Amino acid sequence: MTIPVLSSSHSADAIESAADRHATRNSSASRQSTQTDRLVRPVGHGLDVGSRSTRCAGGTMTLTAATPSGSPELWSRYVEGAWESYSRHGVTAALDLDEVASGATTTLFYVVLDRAGQMLGGVRAQGPYTMIEQSHVFTEWQDSPGLPLVTELLHARIPHGIVEMKSAWVDAGAAGRTVSNVLARTALPTLELTGSRYLFASAADHVLRLWESSGGRIDHAIPAAAYPSEQYRTVMMWWDMHTLARSARPEVWESMVREARSLCGNAQRVPSAA
Repeated sequence: MTIPVLSSSHSADAIESAADRHATRNSSASRQSTQTDRLVRPVGHGLDVGSRSTRCAGGTMTLTAATPSGSPELWSRYVEGAWESYSRHGVTAALDLDEVASGATTTLFYVVLDRAGQMLGGVRAQGPYTMIEQSHVFTEWQDSPGLPLVTELLHARIPHGIVEMKSAWVDAGAAGRTVSNVLARTALPTLELTGSRYLFASAADHVLRLWESSGGRIDHAIPAAAYPSEQYRTVMMWWDMHTLARSARPEVWESMVREARSLCGNAQRVPSAA
């Protein structure tokens, strides 16, 4: 199955426009705040010129970071894989295919490839958001008692930069846990590449528990949402750049730092693994 992707110029213009709006908003806020959070750098941090990769999983896989406009062929393969995965699990209602395939709302994405180049899984990032209504969680929690708390948390954190991870998938024939662990470690490079402090994701609780090794924490104060149907209990997880090193498992943190340094180029915030 081939899923069409709009021209790279479409997504590039949308991403650049979002970056400009966010930079303007944060420049004004920074003059009125004593916070030490850095301003958000240009979205993608140079990835539009191509992609960056690093070996992982003991050298058996490659993790690649890219943007839809910078790597349209890779993006098309990612979207196709996401659609097939969501179809296999019967949850295509949670994937807005037209919006996702356009690339307009995706800041950057990651894919995991095996030695033969087969795509084993991927995930994409949206943000940094300029307004909380850009998040898909309002659709997920719209009929849930947790909506006021979700709204409050997003409002409190958006001045510091918030990014949302979306559309994660793993190929049916892949080593699922290994690929999931690799995707979980993208938290650090995503925060670095977008200059944000906070990262969040929403998914079934058993899925997100696998990602806690990378320093993310499920917010148990938020009542689970019945999304995309009553069969599911969707929860919310946050990563915080300020506490990531302490929250992640030590051995996972070492891998995160190593991979982030390869993917982020001249990274200014990626610490040492020691």
